[in-house]
Amino acid sequence: MDRARSAELQAAVPGMRRESERTIGVIDVGSNTARFVAFEASASGAVRAFYETKESPRLGLDTGPDGRLAPAAIERGVAAVGRFAATIRSLGLPRTIAVATSAVRDAPNGAEFVRRVQRQTDVLLRILSGAEEARYAYLGIAGAWELDNDVVTDLGGGSLQIAEVRSGLLRNSVSVPLGVLRLSQRYFEHDPPKRREVEELREHVRETIGSVVEAFGGKDYRLFGIGGTVRSLARAAIELRDYPVERVHGYPLWDHDLEALGELLGEMSAAKRRSVPGIGADRADVVIAGIVVLQELVRATDAGRIVVAGTGIREGLALEAVGAKLPALAEQLAERSAAAAAESFAFRLDHGRAVADTALALFEVLAGRFEWGRSEGLALRVAGWMHDAGIAIDLWRHANHSAYLIQNYPIWGLEQREVLLASMIARMHEGGELPSAWKKGFLPIIRAPDVETARRLGAILEVAELVASGRPRFSLGGGGKHLTVAFSSPADTSLPSHWEEKVRKPMEREFEVEVRIRAG
Repeated sequence: MDRARSAELQAAVPGMRRESERTIGVIDVGSNTARFVAFEASASGAVRAFYETKESPRLGLDTGPDGRLAPAAIERGVAAVGRFAATIRSLGLPRTIAVATSAVRDAPNGAEFVRRVQRQTDVLLRILSGAEEARYAYLGIAGAWELDNDVVTDLGGGSLQIAEVRSGLLRNSVSVPLGVLRLSQRYFEHDPPKRREVEELREHVRETIGSVVEAFGGKDYRLFGIGGTVRSLARAAIELRDYPVERVHGYPLWDHDLEALGELLGEMSAAKRRSVPGIGADRADVVIAGIVVLQELVRATDAGRIVVAGTGIREGLALEAVGAKLPALAEQLAERSAAAAAESFAFRLDHGRAVADTALALFEVLAGRFEWGRSEGLALRVAGWMHDAGIAIDLWRHANHSAYLIQNYPIWGLEQREVLLASMIARMHEGGELPSAWKKGFLPIIRAPDVETARRLGAILEVAELVASGRPRFSLGGGGKHLTVAFSSPADTSLPSHWEEKVRKPMEREFEVEVRIRAG
């Protein structure tokens, strides 16, 4: 790598020279694209990408009748891995995992390609089986969500992996040759494809996916989607709908979104599709096949939507390498993320935990009045852990900055509504109001009742921060009209001045309860 490129990388990745034992690289060579991601691992078992780049060597393009990789594709693939290898040297990564998937797995000359790559780049590619690819997709999703009865799908250029999850554990997985590049080459002779071509493809996809889902034998699945095609479609839908959160992770890609995108893009040539926000040059000629596959997945599972994942097999490989314990509860995933954020931004997580525990104790006393449940409790917990995170940016406006960090740092385990709720709670925990733009700007994810909830939970967090050091106990009495705050020992020395007035004010304002203090 030349000095200019090395300097560019150093500028793009602040603090790039990290502790060697905490960084790991992953190369993923697929049938359509190849990607390199550098991850930083935290002591809590979370991984976070700090550098990413991709190439489009299209190994699956112009394969022979037996799936043999074309000579030109091999050259493109070797060159792409060579550029990744130069980046790895510049980053100084001590360890890199490199894998190849469908196109190389299915090709009679796949082993030859692996040897060429190793000889010319010193990178040893491991060819994943279909079952291994599905398992790493599952791990990538399990590192970001609490799983129950779900279907995890990874749509690539050469194949589609479908994994069934029961009670959070991987139960079955299947790899089928329904990759977008493979299908586009086989079924589409025209640009844009003729209606009969699309319908012939749909019939084939429906039969294949239907038999797989029927064999699983379950129902009421959530459907998670991994891969560049589903993320591209999510970006396009976000642009077209003017959706308030631009991150694709957690975006619900509904069946009507797919139908609208199919109608819009299906009338365009590939050249015109390139200009559609989110699609890009490397997806323009294969995205129609991707829409058909995703529509049939939604239909077969009766899920209604695909939850789009920003994580996938690369995260799965990295999580396995660092020994992350998966599957995990949403609270555990979120706490690992908060701990990783504390390492990055050097805020006091021990203080955040104490405040969160106190806030949750008060939440449990008041939750029944508002039908609050686990989702609101999780948002409050995260806000408590990270309410002071913004001090890393600016002490005097730290609540605003804490809210920003919660919105933009990857906090796994939370849905988009919960992330925004936690952000609003942190923003209001010092008694401030939300900017008016937030109330309208986050529709339809956050609605008017959520703003009321966030304000009340912000008041709970405000009180918890005041009294957490005294280890209080809370109880309601007088038919829910009296809130008693009790301490087992004198707390005057550990609590701030005028704390009783500061506790009474938000509780009376937001909950219309009389606060009674009982000291030890």
